[in-house]
Amino acid sequence: MITADATDAIYGECLDADYNVRHSSATTLDVAFHEAATEQDLAVLIRAFTGKDADIAALDAVAADAIPASLQRTSAFLTHPVFNSHHSEHEMLRYLKRLENRDLAMNHSMISLGSCTMKLNATSEMIPITWPEFANVHPFAPRDQVTGYLELIDGLQEQLKAITGFDAISMQPNSGAQGEYTGLLAIRRYHEARGEAHRNVCLIPQSAHGTNPASAQMMNMQVVVVKCDDA
Repeated sequence: MITADATDAIYGECLDADYNVRHSSATTLDVAFHEAATEQDLAVLIRAFTGKDADIAALDAVAADAIPASLQRTSAFLTHPVFNSHHSEHEMLRYLKRLENRDLAMNHSMISLGSCTMKLNATSEMIPITWPEFANVHPFAPRDQVTGYLELIDGLQEQLKAITGFDAISMQPNSGAQGEYTGLLAIRRYHEARGEAHRNVCLIPQSAHGTNPASAQMMNMQVVVVKCDDA
């Protein structure tokens, strides 16, 4: 059994090398890998945990294949020309734009779908999320490493409070479904605060996204479906 002191020492060495590991107990450290991890990352962690350098190539040569033979693909895949005919970002963007023009979209007319579809971000607005200063932050990163993110979030909250007049703004919902739930929660609490808790009927068009009635039912609201005509 590794001691608490040894665990702390390993944790500190990883931190000094700019690697975050999870200190889940006094004698346990957790490590997670994803597709962007490199052999160098593994070498650094092995050194921190064992105090010795490792031959990653040799370890890889003797490692068993993680995918059982019965699950390995033998057939061809991604054979449609669309998967190999666009060789630059602007070509891909123009292809997506052509698809969009064939559909009923928010920039062409009103559609009765969920809020997930209501995103019209220009490419220039999306550029910052490709910067390493913005992208790829881990959701469990230590608080003292994300002061810039917190400053951005807190600043946006204050701006939205000033614009809307709300007492508080939650930045927690990251999807349309979560946004629906949050909005319905605010509506229910508003009615309850006015002594009108009986106002619990939610009208939802038949063509709506499935998350719409689901969100309403999660708030114990009575869902009444409104049918659509042929137009």
